[in-house]
Order: sequence, then C-alpha cells, then structure tokens
Amino acid sequence: MSSLTPHTPVPQPSYSQARENLVKAIPPKLLCLLACGGLDCRYEGPECWKLNQQVIRGVFSSWVTDDIVAMARPSDRLIEKYSMIEQFKRSNIRSIINMQLPGEHAHCGPPLNPQSGFTYTPQIFMDNDIYFYNFGMPDFGVSSLVGLLDAVKVLAFAVKEGRVAVHCHAGLGRTGVLIACYLIYMLRISPSEAVHYVRIKRQRSIQTRVQISQVFDFARLIGSQLVQYPDLSLKHGAPFTLQHYLNQQALLLHGQEARNLRHTSKVVYLLCMRLSCLALGLPAPPEVHAELEKRSALKSLGRVVRETLAAKQYLPLLREGHRGSWVDADSVFSWDEPLEFLERKRDNVMDKRSYSDSDLSKMTENEQLEVSSFFSPAQVNEKHWHVQDLKPPDDPILSPGHHTIKKLNIPVPRMKSSSNCIRRSTCVAKTSLFKSSSSTELCRNSYNPGPTSVARAVAKAMADHAPPGENVLQRSALLQEELNSSDSGWALLVTESDPRVLSCLLWTWLDRLREPVLSAEDVDRLINQENRKPLSVLQKAQRHTIYCLLSCVSTVSRLCPHREDALLSRLMRTLTRCPQEDMASFASLMKVLRMSLKEAHHHT
Repeated sequence: MSSLTPHTPVPQPSYSQARENLVKAIPPKLLCLLACGGLDCRYEGPECWKLNQQVIRGVFSSWVTDDIVAMARPSDRLIEKYSMIEQFKRSNIRSIINMQLPGEHAHCGPPLNPQSGFTYTPQIFMDNDIYFYNFGMPDFGVSSLVGLLDAVKVLAFAVKEGRVAVHCHAGLGRTGVLIACYLIYMLRISPSEAVHYVRIKRQRSIQTRVQISQVFDFARLIGSQLVQYPDLSLKHGAPFTLQHYLNQQALLLHGQEARNLRHTSKVVYLLCMRLSCLALGLPAPPEVHAELEKRSALKSLGRVVRETLAAKQYLPLLREGHRGSWVDADSVFSWDEPLEFLERKRDNVMDKRSYSDSDLSKMTENEQLEVSSFFSPAQVNEKHWHVQDLKPPDDPILSPGHHTIKKLNIPVPRMKSSSNCIRRSTCVAKTSLFKSSSSTELCRNSYNPGPTSVARAVAKAMADHAPPGENVLQRSALLQEELNSSDSGWALLVTESDPRVLSCLLWTWLDRLREPVLSAEDVDRLINQENRKPLSVLQKAQRHTIYCLLSCVSTVSRLCPHREDALLSRLMRTLTRCPQEDMASFASLMKVLRMSLKEAHHHT
C-alpha cells in the first residue's frame, strides 16, 4: 500500500483510551443505563434527532453514499409507527444488513424480540421482498478479517440489487467500519481516506482504536491480494502457483462471478473470451458490458468521494482549468493513479492505438484486413460466450447447494437462512456479472463460418513463437500495471482489440506462474492412461484452465484450420514450459491435446 498523502491525516478514535477501558469493564445492563440511557436511549427513537438526521424517518440515519444509508437499529414499534417498509420501498432500499449480535443492548429501549434476539423481526423485511443479512460484530469491537470481507462482498452484491441500509446499535462504530471497508474494496482508496469520508457523512463513526486498526488491517489484506501479474524484478513480486492465484481470486470475487470462476483464472477466462469473440467478429458479450458498467459506477462513486474529501481539505481542491483532472494533485486513489490520468497515459503509450475495427489492416504483413470481415449479428447466429462455454464438459461447476435456471443456464444459490445470511425464501438472486436474455441464448453447433482475415490475424498472434514487438510489449505492460492496481483495468482488458496484445497478456500470465500448469508428472499421467477424457486425471484448477484455453484454440482453429498445429504447439509449450527444440519429444501429449481439442470443438 502506498504511503498516505500529507493531506490525509491518520484518523483518531472518537473514544479516549480511558473511556474505551471503562466501556469494556462495565456490565452490559449498567452500560445501557449509564452510557445509552436505558429505556430512554437516544438511539431507540427519533426524539433526540432533527429531521435532517433522519433520512429514514423514525431512526437516526444518514446517507453515506447514494446507495448506502447508515442507521440506528429499528424496532417493531418504529417500523409500524413510521411505515418504515414503505419508506424503504420509496427509497429503493432492497437490503438491510444488521451488524449486531443477538441479545445485545437488551436494556436499551423496548424489549428484544424473543425469537430473533433483535429489536425487530427480520421476517417482516423478507416478507416484503427486502433482503436481510446478519454479520454480528461485538459492540465497540471487530470481527475477523475473513468475516468482515464476507460482509463487504455481500454489501457489494446487495448494492447491485438496489440501495442498502446498514445498522448496528447506533449505526456509528460497526456500521462505519463495514462501509469504510466497502469503499476500500471498491475504490482502492486508503484507509485514512475511507474513515474520513465516512465520518464526514456520519459524524463520530468508527469509534474505537481497534475499529480503526481493523480498517487499516483490511486495507493491507486487500492490497496484498490485488496483484494479477507479479513483477519478478521486485522482492514482493514472487510468482504464484495456479492454485494460489485461485485462492487469492476467491477472496476478491463474489456472487455469480465467484461461483463461475472457482476453478478458472479471471485473467485467462476474459482473455480467451475476448480472443474468441474477436476471431468470430461477434458483438461485445455480457461480460464486457458488465465490466464497463462497473467501471462507470466506480468512477461516479470515486468522484463523489474526491469532491467530499476536497471540500473538507483532506485533498487539495482542483485548480482552475484542471477540473476533472487529478494529474497534478494528490489523488484519492492512493493505490492507483487517477482514471483520467491512466486514460491519457494509455493514449500516449498507445499512440499507435489498439488495433480496432478501423485499422485491423495493420495486423498482418501481406493481408488487407477490412472492417467488413467482422460478422454482424444479422449475418450469423449470434453467440455469447459465458464461463459455461469454457469449462470441461460433464464437469459442472455447480455445487450440490445450487440449482440451475434451465432457460438461461445460470446457476443460482439456493435460499437458506443462517446467522450470516437470512434472505427471503421466495427471492431469486440476479446475476452479478453474467447477464443474459432470451435473445442471447447459446447457439451451440450452429455457427461455423469459413476463415476470415480477422480470425487469421488472431490465429497468427496466438501461434506466433517470435518475441512480441516493442509496441506490443509496452501496451501489454501498461495493461498489466492497471490490472495490478485497479478494477478499472478489467474494463480496458475486455475492450482491447489488438490480438497481439491479448495473446501477449495470455501467455505472459501463464509464464509468470511459479510452476507450469502441467508438470512432468502430469504429462506422464496424461499420456499413460486410456481414458476417453484424458484431462479428467488432472486437478480441477488444471483441467478448467486447460479447457478454457482449448475452447479458445478450438474457436480460432475452426476458422483457421491451417493454424491448428501451430496453436496446439504454442499452447503445449506454455503449459509445460518445454523449450521449443524439445517439443518434438512431446508427440504423445500433442495427441492428448488434439483429442481434447476435438471434444472442445464438439461443445463449442
């Protein structure tokens, strides 16, 4: 994590050390009476708060972002008296997250509900199509980092469904910790900036030393997991194994994307998808739109955070004539360069810009590539690539706890109640990344156009054994840097149109792994067994990765059959890290890959 800017002082706790020690020493009943007021607790109703402190009428509440409201805990009495369900619906609040432990603050306000242990019945929200989640955290304390990360990912999912209400007892300490960590997770801002921003929006949030420390610990955890392309020249840039990367990826992904990519690297999947769609000349698939929408939402949220911090002088104000540009100012993105700066830097480095529809002619030496070589949806049956297309056949990624919507082939988690996640039993979760509609259902085995110049360019780029040119290496390095530092890098990745850059990124990622995808022992097992599906002897991570790559090779080789041997040879060299001159000794492995490629042909 980069050092904090001088404009962002380290936040101090709201409570003094003596007061924190006193709170820990006082019994809960006495604490409610002395610190909160017992039956007259100021957090148990609207009497002590002005109307502008009640964005949800009836409870002490504040909007922290456009999508997240922090509030004191509601009660059955307040929910009914102030028509809180109707208020939620009018404000499009679709989820409520409770950070309390059952039974706490039992002597504040009305008696606790004996069934739930809270001041209200969660079922009242679920019966009204409002998601309910419970991530209990000790009062004035913290939970484990893993538990906090789970809560943050659920909050990120819930925000996609609609607005979210978060509460603990007062809606200050634990609620503020969750929202600050969410901002770190989504925007990669520094922990100091996150705490200051939350406090600007809701004063006295994040109250104790241990809560502030957990926000900083969370930032360090997230920062250590961001690397997609390790820098081998740096001591901390040690390469990772395939399984290590997948474990790291599982910490950051959530929802449908996390379930679909349990055994496949997001880098490999998106690159294979992008190369396949480029070769087929297809319109942008749902994954591309999802990444672009996500980037747009993050830019809007980041702009609000920047302006809010600048207004309170935690960040310098923009100079006249530089409005919208943060190149010359300390940025809120402490782990990342400003998005506007990255875009300009990308244009400078890529003066010979990414080969898009208009200048694909530069892709080959002897071929004139035309925009008309891209197939339009009117010319061919439209096919949209999903992770289901790039996974081993008959090797479902669904766990027993999931079922499938058959029409869209989208796995959806079964609804179940638990202490961590109680949701209305009738709800059907929407997908977070992989969107679909009846007009974009998969059209298997119905699309087999002849070779095109664009497909030949993709095939040549993927099969080329020669080192990439300097321009390609520069652009590839820039994308790697952006992927390592910001979620906005994914949006640039899925919109990159130069197959040479995409291929370079794909092979480079596989080469950066500490160990090859296929070890010598794996190769022996593959070539010395007679299974009709030879890849089944491999571990899931290996099998899904290879099948994802083979599906891409299959798509390209169907359009360019003369490149099939070169593509398989390039793939085999990368999977095994075998020198080019020794590849002839791997004829048996080539036979296995060819057999698996035919299987991929059949399923694509």
